[in-house]
Amino acid sequence: MNLTRIRIIFTVILVVLISLCFLTYRNLDSYMKEVAKVRHTNEIINTTQQILSSIKDAETGHRGFQLSDDKDYLRPYDEALVAIPKKFKVLDSLSLGNDILRRKVDTLGLLINAQFQIISRILTTSKRNNLILQPGELKLLADGRANMDSIRRMSNEIVFSEQLKMVEALENEGGFKDLAPATFLATALIACGAVFLLFSRAVLLIQDRDKKSNELSTALESLQKEVQVRKFTQTLLRNVWDNSLDVIQVFGAIRNDAGNITDFKFVIANKAATQLLNQTEEYLLNHTLLDVYPNYEDDLIEEYKKVVETGNTYKREQQFEVANESRWFKLIAVRFEDGLVVTFSDITEEKLNEFRIQKFTKELKRSNEDLEQFAFVASHDLQEPLRKIRSFGDRLLSKYSSVIDGVGQDYIDRMQSAAGRMQILIEDLLAFSRVTRSHDLPVKIDLKILLEEVLEDLSDQIKREEAIISFSQLPTVLGIRGQVRRLLQNIISNGIKFRKAETNPIVSITGKIISAEEATTEFSINAEFDRYVRLEVADNGIGFDEKYAEQIFNVFQRLHGRMEFEGTGIGLAICRKIIDNNKGAIKAESREGEGSRFIFILPSVN
Repeated sequence: MNLTRIRIIFTVILVVLISLCFLTYRNLDSYMKEVAKVRHTNEIINTTQQILSSIKDAETGHRGFQLSDDKDYLRPYDEALVAIPKKFKVLDSLSLGNDILRRKVDTLGLLINAQFQIISRILTTSKRNNLILQPGELKLLADGRANMDSIRRMSNEIVFSEQLKMVEALENEGGFKDLAPATFLATALIACGAVFLLFSRAVLLIQDRDKKSNELSTALESLQKEVQVRKFTQTLLRNVWDNSLDVIQVFGAIRNDAGNITDFKFVIANKAATQLLNQTEEYLLNHTLLDVYPNYEDDLIEEYKKVVETGNTYKREQQFEVANESRWFKLIAVRFEDGLVVTFSDITEEKLNEFRIQKFTKELKRSNEDLEQFAFVASHDLQEPLRKIRSFGDRLLSKYSSVIDGVGQDYIDRMQSAAGRMQILIEDLLAFSRVTRSHDLPVKIDLKILLEEVLEDLSDQIKREEAIISFSQLPTVLGIRGQVRRLLQNIISNGIKFRKAETNPIVSITGKIISAEEATTEFSINAEFDRYVRLEVADNGIGFDEKYAEQIFNVFQRLHGRMEFEGTGIGLAICRKIIDNNKGAIKAESREGEGSRFIFILPSVN
């Protein structure tokens, strides 16, 4: 079957399908119209019957009221006054476009309005003292009965005419309903047959086309692969060999009759290699490694042999003389077939920087040690003069208080107070120096036991300030015990000391184990341990502006005057130094008037 015949068949099938689709659409459209007629007629009948029922209830209600004088009987009448106008609006909208029905609806509306007027007049004249009906009431009742009969007749006319329409619509609906499935089935069968025929013919044509083009496709695929290989090779050579700043040399092993490697021949060398050796690539390819490097180190040749024999990568930093200048190179050798690839990376600047850093680190370490020694010695030596000052001040107050006036005693008191603050400052400096100079080794620390010892040390302060200290089960950490104890003592003591007026201090300590990744994310550190213990000490004190969260860890840094809170401003600096010594990290979070939180991590032993 040729393509022209396929097109003719397809056109005929398409015309038949379109005709069936049009017929199906007409049947469905007619069916939907008849269904709408049935629904519309049914709604008119129901609405008319509801109106008739409501006016009947109103009529019955007012008669009950006349007999019993009980207003409960008027409820259907009152409801009808509200419901019937709404239903008439619905019935009026349903009669649009049908003049006969509309006249009947209008007539029914007039009759119902007349009935309401009659009922209203009856209710107005029904106030009497006996059960005997008056002549006027009897006439109104007769008029209402006659009008009610007219309402029934008109309602029945509307319902009967609409029922006839419904019967006709139901008959038409059944015919369209039976015809629609048949047209659907015919359309589906013809469509399936057409699709099957066209699909089978299309498959044959495609198979024939594929068979004829198979050889061409195979040739094109082979050509594309070859082009890709050539492009990859060219790109690799261009990017690696020509543009690389590192020296790259490929060697092949030269073996003796016994199969042992005696030398290496140049297979290829990049531009950087020819510049370093000051030789052309042609010269290198015609010579061996020992020809070009006659004084090459014997141990390096042996390492190259091991790379070829074992496949292990060899790395080394080597110093070479290049153009009468000493330079450092990072040498890497990897096996490649029966040979190896050797790269030289110039790291002269990195090595010089490394030497400078080592020198600066050594000098900085010596300077820090000198400063620490000076601080320790100076602080220690300053205590003796202070003790003398305080001792002589005490003697002046005890032995000469009778001959010293009030101003002199005030001066001595100030001198004693200043000497006391100076002694506390020196003691804190000594503590800071001891932390810096500590050579104790870290041990496993049970934080619960250590915290109980700290609270015992702070018991006087806790009782004096009526503080509440709470803590849960805490993990075990790795650290210098004495320093961790001082760390907890300083932070808890601060939480009690910096209290809000007329408020009992509340300090809570919590802890949990976190991963190195979590520690790195929260504290921006290079984690040296797999897991850490994260401790949090929170209080309800005066807090501070969070912009000072880093400054408070500096030596002598105070956010409040000494008249408000005692202290030297060294306590948190000691905490930071302890944390550094124990390979941890610390930070503070706070808001003025809302308390503070000190969060720190220490290595975990779990």
